[in-house]
Amino acid sequence: MASRMYFIVTVTLTLLATIARAIDVNVTGEWRPERGWEVTCSWATLPNDTLQSVRLYNNGQQFMIYRPEKHGHGRTDVFHGADKVMTVNCTTSTYRGQEGRCVLLLEPYQPPAGNYNYTCEVSGERPMFRIGKKDYVIRALVPPSDAILISNKYEDSSPNRVMLNCSSTGLPAPNLLWTVGDDMVQADFSGRMWNPTSKLWNVWSYLSYTRNDDSKVLCSPEVTSNNEIIRGRPAEYNSANGLTGTAKVTALVLALSLLR
Repeated sequence: MASRMYFIVTVTLTLLATIARAIDVNVTGEWRPERGWEVTCSWATLPNDTLQSVRLYNNGQQFMIYRPEKHGHGRTDVFHGADKVMTVNCTTSTYRGQEGRCVLLLEPYQPPAGNYNYTCEVSGERPMFRIGKKDYVIRALVPPSDAILISNKYEDSSPNRVMLNCSSTGLPAPNLLWTVGDDMVQADFSGRMWNPTSKLWNVWSYLSYTRNDDSKVLCSPEVTSNNEIIRGRPAEYNSANGLTGTAKVTALVLALSLLR
């Protein structure tokens, strides 16, 4: 009796494992500049299976279902929320839907309050009704862009005094940190603005600086996400030589554009 029960349990577990592996679901994502997050759910079923449906969830709430029986070889739809718009395009690459993908473009209307939890659930047809499911976290993070630094001289004051303007973009809004030599210093003024076109924060910071030696001034952008600090490339101002590296080239391009 015990050996029979062991056989039944073993067969049952093997069958469940086979069913679980029957539909291979994979989800990948990336940030598309000035568009949003593009997330792709692709699937592959067993050769003898038929696709029944694909269900998509955002933060645990189903927002779309694709059924080949109802929608044919593809479905495209747009879903508008209070803070975002989601465009989904589902297509199958085989007649019975054994392979296919759903591509989601998530565009935020306003700064995201946190990450998005996305789920793609793929179901096969009877009699097995196999299911494959994959969760994916759309991390509300875009690393800071390289800092851009521009210097302006004060006309009515000491020739050694300059106003440095530093800017960067990212998500969340980057912090711009100033260092003079080895010392951290406070900015005179900082600001930020959400850009609905780039879907990023634009940040800027001003520092009034008096050149009295050859100290280097660095403006370093960084964001904090999930207790992790992500830094962008800093821009440097040298008291002796002015702007250097990327900042110098950027300032020159800006100056030339103003002359056009």
